[in-house]
Amino acid sequence: MAVVPMEKIRLFVHATDVDETLAIIQKAGAVEFRPTEIEEMDGSTVTFPHALLLPRVQHALQFLKPYAPERTLWKTLREGSKTELTESDVKHKQQDTDAVLLIVDDLERLQVEFTETHEKIRNLKEQYQLLQTWKDLPLALKHLSTSRTYTLLVTQHDTSKGRSLETIITEICTDSEIPFSLTPANETAIALSVPNDTLYIEQAKLKLEAANCVISAIPEGTETPDVEFIAVTEKLATAKGEEAMLHDQAEHFAITHYKNLLIASEILTWQRDRFTTTDFAKATKYTLIFEGWLNQNKRAAIEGTFIERNLAATFTTIEAKEDEEPPVDIQNSPLVQPFEAITRLYGMPGYKDLDPTVFLVGFFFIFFGLSLTDVGYGLTLMVISTIVLTMFKVDHSIRLFAKLLLFVGFSTILIGMLFGGYFGISPEYLPEFLKKLQVYDPIGNPLPVFYTALGLGVIQIMVGIVLKIYSEYRNDRFMTGVLDHGPWLIMFSLGIIYLGTVLEYISILTAEQVVNLIYVGVVLIVITSGRHGKTVLEKVRNAALSLYNSIGYFSDILSYSRLLALGLATTALAFAVNLIAEMVSGVPYVGMILAVIILVIGHLFTLAVNTLGSFIHSARLQFVEFFGKFIAGTGKEFSPLARTQKHVTITDD
Repeated sequence: MAVVPMEKIRLFVHATDVDETLAIIQKAGAVEFRPTEIEEMDGSTVTFPHALLLPRVQHALQFLKPYAPERTLWKTLREGSKTELTESDVKHKQQDTDAVLLIVDDLERLQVEFTETHEKIRNLKEQYQLLQTWKDLPLALKHLSTSRTYTLLVTQHDTSKGRSLETIITEICTDSEIPFSLTPANETAIALSVPNDTLYIEQAKLKLEAANCVISAIPEGTETPDVEFIAVTEKLATAKGEEAMLHDQAEHFAITHYKNLLIASEILTWQRDRFTTTDFAKATKYTLIFEGWLNQNKRAAIEGTFIERNLAATFTTIEAKEDEEPPVDIQNSPLVQPFEAITRLYGMPGYKDLDPTVFLVGFFFIFFGLSLTDVGYGLTLMVISTIVLTMFKVDHSIRLFAKLLLFVGFSTILIGMLFGGYFGISPEYLPEFLKKLQVYDPIGNPLPVFYTALGLGVIQIMVGIVLKIYSEYRNDRFMTGVLDHGPWLIMFSLGIIYLGTVLEYISILTAEQVVNLIYVGVVLIVITSGRHGKTVLEKVRNAALSLYNSIGYFSDILSYSRLLALGLATTALAFAVNLIAEMVSGVPYVGMILAVIILVIGHLFTLAVNTLGSFIHSARLQFVEFFGKFIAGTGKEFSPLARTQKHVTITDD
């Protein structure tokens, strides 16, 4: 259809009606708010009432996510991943925050229990590992430090010289004249008892560490290590049992409350976004004043809702600044809407430009088919698209893309018939009625395909020039458009007439007469382009540069030869897959199985690669060769206050 008309507005709202007013606007997705530029007024002091609850809900969701019930991909596709709610449901859940708060409180208590239990298990595991080393020590832990002696638990030693740990400790204590006694626990762990004197203890520690020995911490407890080891093992098992129960509780919470928390998080996020918008507003004692850009098509419906709900809110139109450009949104009929994906990939047109979507539909439809050129591949795309559209619940954007694949799949079928492409099967094996439909032989005689591609390129470029003239007309610059671009349109038309005359399809004029008219067209280009210069030198320069544009047009037309290359690639790859399958089919016993595998995988791979290539290159021809002819620049995409709907789908009451 067109670029959506926008108007700059100022919204006045009574302080008591702010949230409900913004909720109506958010539901419509109709206003992109900007900072209110009224310098003499103060900013708004309205705050989000659930500023503390929302992050708590999000944290609870993060905690529960690993425990959330898993859904199979098939079930997700069939039933959708979102919860359907009516507007009444949304309103009720927005008001019922107490129930959400109770759930969050319980979950936070559960998280505290998890933290405490994890810490308990960590400490017990450390004690378990330590006692495992010393469980054969025949000394009570309470006797390791007495008024007379202090015992060091020594492990790990340097065995590079073949000396035992006992020998190393004995040498250290003897050389340092430290009284000692040794109680082995095992081959690598010995208890060293020394007098309970700081000097002896520190000296022993320094000497042992210098000898690459490790002094272990004394385990907690009073009994012998083997007794304490059994006690710690029991405590660890009990703690792990408590942890398992906590996991069960978390799974129960996830089954019962995870979906509700997702819904609550989304609805609270909507409300947060509304209150965040108030940061842009200015305020008086009783009123908030907003500014922004409004989709004109939705203004009447929004204002009608204001009146219906008796809200103290009203729009007024204000003048935009001289250099201020409105944001851009586009709106098309359901048939054209799937092709908006191509326009949005390029970027929005300027606000005063034409919406190119409706004009690219036919060209993209044909170009994609010329790039894929196989009936089998087109039918596969249509089947996949039909399954997605009829059997699966998917997002609106995915549905639009599926519709786009449905259209281009149909295009591929139509053009594939003209090319005789049926999963790469050689034309000689096709039925007679299919052979009669074939017009092109891209492998045996590619030149007709090449000429067709260039001809389509010429047509699209000419359409682009016509659209540029129309765009200038819409912006009150009709004569500028005619003088700047009309001569080139004439030149293209004369070129077509000349080609038709030479090939004897047209006999209105002779070839010599057409050439003379082309000379006149060149003069028109020079004259109309030269008018822009202020001085004679500038006029001459502009006239000369205008003729240089012919190289650009020639280059643009040659770009359409990529349609031939892509069509050849599809045909060649499909034929190669069939040839490889035929070669392996003769292998004894497993030949047919291998052939089927190669055919399925090969054609799926070829379909994926060539579909991607067809989409990219068909879109590129629109972006570079077509859009540039009549779109002056890209606009800033309209970003209204709107509902996200990541986990929720709103249905009619």
